[in-house]
Parts: sequence; C-alpha cells; structure tokens
Amino acid sequence: MAGKRDVIDDLIDIQNDWKAVKNPFGGIADSLAADPDSQNLYDPSNYKERPRISSLFCFDVASGDMKACTRCLDVCPVNAITITKNGVKLADNCRKCGLCSAACPTEVFVAYNVTPKSLYDKISQIASEYEQCYVTCTRALGRIPKDNEVLLPCVGAVSKETWFALLAEYKNISIYLPLGICDKCRTTTGERAFSDAIAEGEELSHGAMGLEVSEKDMTHEQTREFKRGQFMSSMVRAGASAVSATNPMVAGAAAVANKIQAHSDKMVELQNSLERAVGAKTSERDRRILTQGRKIMLTTLQARNALAKGFADLEVPACDPTLCTACGDCVEACTLHACDLDHEGHFSVEPAYCVNCGVCAKVCPEGALTMRKYDTADLCIRDEEAERRKRAAEKQKARIEKTKAEGKKQLNRVLDGLERLADD
Repeated sequence: MAGKRDVIDDLIDIQNDWKAVKNPFGGIADSLAADPDSQNLYDPSNYKERPRISSLFCFDVASGDMKACTRCLDVCPVNAITITKNGVKLADNCRKCGLCSAACPTEVFVAYNVTPKSLYDKISQIASEYEQCYVTCTRALGRIPKDNEVLLPCVGAVSKETWFALLAEYKNISIYLPLGICDKCRTTTGERAFSDAIAEGEELSHGAMGLEVSEKDMTHEQTREFKRGQFMSSMVRAGASAVSATNPMVAGAAAVANKIQAHSDKMVELQNSLERAVGAKTSERDRRILTQGRKIMLTTLQARNALAKGFADLEVPACDPTLCTACGDCVEACTLHACDLDHEGHFSVEPAYCVNCGVCAKVCPEGALTMRKYDTADLCIRDEEAERRKRAAEKQKARIEKTKAEGKKQLNRVLDGLERLADD
C-alpha cells in the first residue's frame, strides 16, 4: 500500500469533484437519452457457456474403464454427462454451470470463459485495480456486473488450483452470495463444489477468502495505487507534466496489464524449464501435457517454494516390479503421459505432470501400482540453465563493481597528485 496522503491524492480528488460539477447529473441524462433498444439488459445466459469436449483426454475413454474417474459425473447436477468407450457426450439439459470444467483433472470440458487461465487473469486484474474483487453467480447478483465483480454461472466453476494461486497472491478477493441463495438453486451440487475448492485453496495458500452477503456493504473503490498511476499517466499524455513515462509512479492500467503478461510469461518459462529438466516426451515419444490448472499451481509454487510443504498429502503411483507384467495399461490410461514404461519394463512417473488422480493404479490388472506420498519439493522445478545465467550475471556484476572500484581508486590517486602539485 502507498503511504500517507499527499498532493497527488488531493489533485485526484479535485479532478473527480470537477468532473462531478461539470456533469452534475452523471449518467442519468445519458441513460434517459439513450435508445431503449440499444441498452444492454441483464441476461443470465450471456454469462453461461456450453463446454466443448475433448474425449481424447478422458481417463475413462482411454482406459476403457467407465469407473476409472467419475469426478465430472459426480458434480453434474442434472446427470447431463455420459461416458462410453467411444467418447464423452453432453445432453441438451446441460445447465452450463461450469462445474465439470473445474472438476475434471485433465480439462476434458472446455468453457473458455471459465478456463483456469482466463479466470486467473480476470480476477487478478480486478484484484490489482480495486480495493475489493467480488466473485459471484448469476442468481446471486441478478444484474449487469460492475467493474470489480466477476459474474459466473456458478462459483463452483473456479478450480481449487486457481483459488490456490489467487489466494496466495491477493488478500482482497471475496465471494458475494446472499444468505440462502444456494438453497433453491437448481445447480444442486454447486455449493459443495465451491466450498470444497475454496477450503482447499485457503489451506494450501495460507490465504483467506472474504465473504459478503449484503449488496449494500459492497465497495467499488479503486485502489489508491491504481488511481495514482492512472492520474500520473493522464498527466503525461496530456503534456501537463514533465514526469517521464518511465517513472515508477506511472502505473495504472498499463502496469496491471504488464503484471498479467508477466504471469503468462512465467507459465511459459515454467513449462520450458520442466521440459529441459525431465524431457518433453516419454520413452514412447508421447508428449507430456501440463493442464492449465497445473501450470498455474506450479507457477505459484516457483515464486513461493515454502508453500510446497502444504501439498504433503498428494500421492503419485509407485510400482512393485515383482507384480508388474509391463502390460502398459497404466500408461494407456494416463492421457497426460505423466507416467512411463520404458522398453525394459521400468515404470516411472514425473510428479510435476501427475495430477494425483490414481487412475493408473485403478486400472492396473495386477495391482502392481499403489499411490504413495512423495517429496513435494519435486514440485519446485529447478531450471539449471536459468541458474547458470544467473550465476554468470552475478559474476559479470562483480567484475563491473571491481572495475569501478579500481577506477575510483585510480581517480583518487590522480586527484591527490593534482592537489600536491597545487600546494607546491
């Protein structure tokens, strides 16, 4: 947070007051003059999206075992999902609630408005600009959302990985749900879904989610830092200030956009680092896949290594070689190619890619695989190339500092000599 109020804050208040004086009726006149047919009216369906399905990544389809993973089936409130050996189908009675998208560990269901990355970016941007960011649902809000409100078909559309990353970074995110709003909702599984996801996100991030139950208590104030940044940027653009656009004070929307882009760049670098560390493909040349949720989670852990200890309950498959027949059913079932069986029949798993679902152990006909806890430090990816570049940069900086120090000593000797000559 910025420090005490200063002249910039006073100027911002004066600017806002002057705008109010110039247009005392605010948006009332504009609203009255507008064509009623052209005005945006609240329509809940605009915030809902039927997911697209990629059966290729479904554990059940890949393994042929329709009970290998049932998370989407368990969370769907209207039993609209059907899984067969031929693929995943979605019936016409789908409520477009997004719960299947958040529940599926391999992201078979893709609704672009509620993908982990799009939700992280949207909520992160608002949390960076406003004093408070509210996440709510169409039934709770019942109107067009304001700028710091994220309107979802159901709050359960946000995955636990996304909540973990957001709560580790921001302290000003709240859920807006009036008391009893979920009681009569036809998305009957939504409340349990978001309650579990938020609880796990809070536990893993050591963060806390806010809860607002009354609309009159909601605030829509921008943060002081954002308002100051926008004000300074407008001064620069107007030519009314000599402040350089590169000054740290000039933040605002550009700074928030840069922050979101930096997070995206970190996600890309994470995948590159992981592929350099363990290889992009298995011995069978299947490319390992990182889901969006996994990328967001791992990116947060790279910045906050200490949080990895909270994932101590996660389990990955371990193989008993005396029981394994190298049939390959486990590898066939893992659509993310996190586990591998080499040509000599040795089983291995890469914890960073594994989503800890246990499907490989379920489909093993010999019971050779069991789920066991592992060292969560493996989730913090070491990038040896980046570390090498960092060491090289540090050595270069040390050489420059040494050269500067030697030059300063030489200059002092010259100056001392000149002073002695002047004294003579």
